[in-house]
Amino acid sequence: MTDSGYGVQDDTHPDFRWDGAALILRHLRETALARLESMVADPDTQLDALGAQAGEIESVLDGLARYQRHPYRHTVPGVPTLWTRGSTRLMDYGGSGIPLFVVPSMINRAFVMDLTLRSSRMRWLARNGFRPFLFDWGDPGPREAHFDIARYLERRLRPAFAAARRACGGGAVHLAGYCMGGPIALALAALESEGTGRIVTLGAPWDFRHFPEHERFRETRKALEASLMTMAAFYGTIPPQVVQSFFAMRDLESGARKFRRFASGDPMDAAARRFVAVEDWLNDGIGMPLPVTLECFTEWLVDNALLHGTWDIGGQTLDVGKIRSPVMVVAGTKDAVVAPASALPLASDVGAARLLQPETGHLGLVLGEKADSNIWTPVREFLSEGDG
Repeated sequence: MTDSGYGVQDDTHPDFRWDGAALILRHLRETALARLESMVADPDTQLDALGAQAGEIESVLDGLARYQRHPYRHTVPGVPTLWTRGSTRLMDYGGSGIPLFVVPSMINRAFVMDLTLRSSRMRWLARNGFRPFLFDWGDPGPREAHFDIARYLERRLRPAFAAARRACGGGAVHLAGYCMGGPIALALAALESEGTGRIVTLGAPWDFRHFPEHERFRETRKALEASLMTMAAFYGTIPPQVVQSFFAMRDLESGARKFRRFASGDPMDAAARRFVAVEDWLNDGIGMPLPVTLECFTEWLVDNALLHGTWDIGGQTLDVGKIRSPVMVVAGTKDAVVAPASALPLASDVGAARLLQPETGHLGLVLGEKADSNIWTPVREFLSEGDG
């Protein structure tokens, strides 16, 4: 067991923060700047209207520049690494009580669960009756570049889960999966039925008909696959900016607004530091192996394999109806990443013992101000029901 700092340190954080600036600037060019040009060309335009439009553009640019210059970097005290193999590791946050194995999404780094000391979900769990373990996917290296999810399950997740069980005396360990980690946690439970306690999914996608890209990707499937294969051949893995752009393109105006708001406040107050912490996590993505990316973009998103029970995991399909462990499904009513209509069908398919629909968005499931009381306290109660 080694003691390892968890998170992005200064020596690994690039001087330039990838903030989707090119996408936002293009959006400004097509919207706010286009309006400004038409206003300038119109002799009836009032000067105060011109000033307001120019100020709107300037505030977005100021917010982008302020974010780039901000001194904040993600650093939290180290926690022990219980197990490691290849690029992956299992972090042990200590505590006593309910053993919980947390599977985050592969798209972004696992430190969303340990963002700051004040808002660390893992440290809250350790203080509140859990023995939590966090599975960290890391950056796929040469050993993982050709992994699909089935290989990750067999060669990384199952050995890590076994290590967590040994650390807890060999008994059952509960599972929690966030976002993309939800379906993967269910697949792990299907493979480790004897050692799995209860299961919680949070913001887990299930019915991809409700993803706005579903129909478009169905029509352009072959071109999508070809472009992904080309990128993987050139870069080794799919660059993180590809997936980040996928979500950013859904609502570029929202991206412009958040930087406009950031420009208007005190850059060093708690709200600003939290903004930068979240943006750094959002922008610090992980290169994804090509097989995993194809699974997510074609098998999951295009074919809707999770809903139809046709997801091929190493020659087997995932039938969540056969999972014996009680399952709690958590779906935020304001989730814009995984819409409630996408997440809720899982509850009926798995025969959920509990359905929780907090009034929050996707990040709010982990980082929301009321997440402790409205989400994770009910999670603790659900996981505790099997004790005694």
